[in-house]
Amino acid sequence: MNRIKRHKFISIVLIFIVIIVGGCVFPFTTASYKWDIKYDKNKLAFKKNFLKKELPAYSGDRPPNILLIVMDDLGKSEISCYGSTTVKTPHLDQLASEGIRFSDCYVTAPVCAPSRAGILTGRYNQRYGFETQPMEVYPNNLPSYWIGKYMMNTGEFVLDEKPRFPPEWQIQKQGLLPTEINLAEFLKMRNYSTACIGKWHLGFSKDQIPNNCGFDYQYGFYGAFSLYSEKRKDADMVNYIQDSFSAKHQWNMGRKETSAIRRNDKIIKERRYLTDAIKEEAISYMAIHKKDPFFLYVAFNAVHVPFQAPRDYYEMYDGVKDENKRVYYAMVSALDDAIGEMMEKLKLLGLEKNTIVYVLSDNGGAAYTKATDNKPYKGGKLTMFEGGVNVPFFMKWKGKLPEGKIYENPVSSMDIFMTSANLAQCQLPDERVYDGTDLMPYLKGNKEGLPHDHFYWKADHIRAMRMGDWKFLQSTRDGWIELYNLREDRYERIDLHTVQPDELIQLQEIFNQWNKDLMPPLWPRIMDYKITIDGKVYLFPA
Repeated sequence: MNRIKRHKFISIVLIFIVIIVGGCVFPFTTASYKWDIKYDKNKLAFKKNFLKKELPAYSGDRPPNILLIVMDDLGKSEISCYGSTTVKTPHLDQLASEGIRFSDCYVTAPVCAPSRAGILTGRYNQRYGFETQPMEVYPNNLPSYWIGKYMMNTGEFVLDEKPRFPPEWQIQKQGLLPTEINLAEFLKMRNYSTACIGKWHLGFSKDQIPNNCGFDYQYGFYGAFSLYSEKRKDADMVNYIQDSFSAKHQWNMGRKETSAIRRNDKIIKERRYLTDAIKEEAISYMAIHKKDPFFLYVAFNAVHVPFQAPRDYYEMYDGVKDENKRVYYAMVSALDDAIGEMMEKLKLLGLEKNTIVYVLSDNGGAAYTKATDNKPYKGGKLTMFEGGVNVPFFMKWKGKLPEGKIYENPVSSMDIFMTSANLAQCQLPDERVYDGTDLMPYLKGNKEGLPHDHFYWKADHIRAMRMGDWKFLQSTRDGWIELYNLREDRYERIDLHTVQPDELIQLQEIFNQWNKDLMPPLWPRIMDYKITIDGKVYLFPA
C-alpha cells in the first residue's frame, strides 16, 4: 500500500471511529418525541359539528365578495405611496387613492407561514403553537447535523445548538392545525364560492391542503417557494442566483415536491411566468363566479426568492447597476402590474361595488437578500423590529369606504378575518378567542378610539409587545432586552429600557399574562438568522 493510499485509509478509519464513538456517547438520531403533534379529538369533533350549523338568513341582498391579496416579502420601502424612490408602483398607488392606506399595520409574525396563519384564522398563530416556519427537512442524525453546523457555509443563518428535531412522520403534520377554522371554512357556511390561488405554505398533509380546508378551487404550490419560470435558461427571463446555501436549495428544488405547481392537488405543467399565472387564474375565477358571493384568496409568491423577472421589466431598470436589486425591482413592477390588472377586471365585470378588497404583505422585506433594507425602519423579515412586522396594507370598497384616506391608528392583519366574517354575518364559536377587530365602524367614522392597544409577537426565545406608544423586544435565551417609544422614535433607534424600567415591567407583566394562554410551539426552529444593527448582533428564529 503506497503512502497516499495508506493516509486515505487511515483517515477513513479515523472518521469511522469518531462516528462509532460519538454514537456510543450520543444517539445517532436527532429525533425527539417532544415534538409529536397530536390533534385534539374533542376540538376536531366540535369543528365538524359547528361547520354543519345552519346560519340565519342573510339580512340584505347578498353578502359582499371578498378579495384578499397577499404579497410576499414586500416591505414599505418598495412602494412609492409609502415613500419609495427606487421603484414606481402606480397600481398600488391608485389603490391607495381609491381606498384606504394604512400607515401602521402589523402582522402576527415576521415570516411567511405563521403570518399567513394569523391572517386566515383571525387569531394569534401562537395560540395554536404555530410560532415558526414549518420545516420540510431536519438533520435526522448527528453526523448530518455536525456536517451542517461545522462544515457548511450557512452565512447569516446559524444552526440550532440543540440537535433535537422531530421524527420524520411528525414533520408531515407541521402547518395549520385541522382544529382551527379558517376564513374560507366560515364563508362556506354562508355559501360562498372559495378559491386559494398562489402560495399556500400552511401544510401539505392530506388534512392541511387548501381543498380540504374550505377552498373549492386551488391553484399554486404548497411550500415556501417555487420557481417563477420553469425554464432556467430563457431569453425572455432574467435570473439572479444568490450565493447562499438557501438559494442553492431553492434552485435545486425547482418545481418539485412542495414547490410543484398544482391545480386541485394535481401536479400540472405551468409555462407562464408565475406572477402572471396567479393573476390570470384569479381573473378567470372572478369572471366565472361573478354571480356568486366569492372569497378569493390570492397569495402571490412575489417578491420572495428565487429572483426571476421577465426581461421587459428588467429593461425598465437599466440605470440600476446592482444586478440583484435590478431583478428584484423588476419583480416588484411585475407584481404591481398584476394587481392593477386584477383591479381593472373587477371594474369591467361590474363587481367593484360589491367586492371588498384587501391587499397587504405577509411581512417586511427580506433584507438578507441584499436587494432591500426596509429603511428607514429597523430590521426586516425574520426580525420583530418594525421593518419585520409593520407592513403595507390597503383596503378598498367602492361606495362603502372613504377614498384617498390614510388611516393612522395601529391595526392588525387579523382584522381582515373579523371584518370579513362580520360582513358575511358569520357566527363565530364562543369556545375560542378571536384577536381581530371589525374595522368597518372605525373606517366609516362610526366608532372612535383605537381598534387595538396591544400587539404581541413570540417565536421560540424571542418575544415582543407593543402597548400604546411603547414597544419592548427580548431574547430570553441570549439575555438582551430593548424598549422603544414609537411615538417619539418610530424607527427604534433609542433603547430606553434602562431609563424607563417601570414601562418595561408593565409591558412584561401584560405579555406574561398573554403568554399563559398559549399552546407550546408544535415544532422547533432549525436555525437562527444573525443580523447586526448598529454594531449589535441579534439572533432571530428563522
